[in-house]
Amino acid sequence: MSNYDAINHFLVDIWGRINKIEERSLTAGLGDNISITEIHIIEKIGDQQSSRMSAVAKAVGITLATLTVACDKLETKGLITRSRDASDKRVVNVALTPRGQTIYEYHKQFHERMISAALSDLSESETAVLAGSLQKLQAFFENQGMI
Repeated sequence: MSNYDAINHFLVDIWGRINKIEERSLTAGLGDNISITEIHIIEKIGDQQSSRMSAVAKAVGITLATLTVACDKLETKGLITRSRDASDKRVVNVALTPRGQTIYEYHKQFHERMISAALSDLSESETAVLAGSLQKLQAFFENQGMI
């Protein structure tokens, strides 16, 4: 198999696998049934103390309507709270509950373990080449309107 074919196969295969592994890790580690979309919403909310729903929707790449439905579920699960902005009642802010913060931290640690495992046997120069290549891949997706 050529390097081109190996990389193509890896990229096509890995996206779905990472999502499934993340879901299983959360379920096994926390006992919560969290979908990959829900964890990515939690991740974007967890990056801030409180976030506008419109900003979270944009960051995740979903519509505000889709986010509203997902937030209904997350609120029912006790993972987020929603509140109207004090200065502009049209704006809805979301924040993590203590349980949501626990899930956010657990997910963050999962990513830290994943990256540590991926880089553990690489030299600094190999890590730099990998990082540069992934940045080029990200730029490609951004130029395609995928991110």
